[in-house]
Amino acid sequence: MSKDFYLVSYVWAGIVGMVVLGMGWLVWWPLLILGIPLMVYSAVVSWMFIYKAWALIQDGHARASPCKALGFLFIPFFNLYWVFEAYWGFAKDYNDYVARHRLQAAPKLPDGLFLALSILTVASIIPFLDIATGIAVFIIFAVIINKVCDAVNALPAQSTE
Repeated sequence: MSKDFYLVSYVWAGIVGMVVLGMGWLVWWPLLILGIPLMVYSAVVSWMFIYKAWALIQDGHARASPCKALGFLFIPFFNLYWVFEAYWGFAKDYNDYVARHRLQAAPKLPDGLFLALSILTVASIIPFLDIATGIAVFIIFAVIINKVCDAVNALPAQSTE
C-alpha cells in the first residue's frame, strides 16, 4: 500500500477542501464548486484505503470481505454499529492474522486507537460535538493510515494460489 498516496491525498484534499468549503459558506459561495469535489476525493481515497486494507488480510478467517467491510458503512443506522466492525474489527483481525501466520516482522496495530476512531465517528452525529469530533476523526484517521500502511507493507507477499 502506498503510504504517500493515501496519506497525502487524504490529508491534502481534506484540509484544503475544509478550508475552501468554510470560505465558500462564509465569504464567496462559488468556492463551494471547488471545495465539494475535494471533500468527495478525500472520502473516496479513505474508502479505497478501507477496501485495500481489508483485502490484504483475507485468509478465510477475517470477519468481513473487503466489499462487506466497506459496503455496510453505507447502510443508514446500521453503519453506527458497523463502523466498529470496519475499523476496530480490522485492527483485531489484522492482529489475529499476524499471530495466526506467526509473522514476527509485522507490527501489531493498536486496537485502542481504532476503537477511539469508531467511538468518535459515531459521536460526530451529536449536534455541537460534530466539529470537535470531526477534527479528531480526521486526525486519528490520518494516524491510522500511517500505521496500517506500515503494518500491511511489512506482511510478506501473498501467493496467487
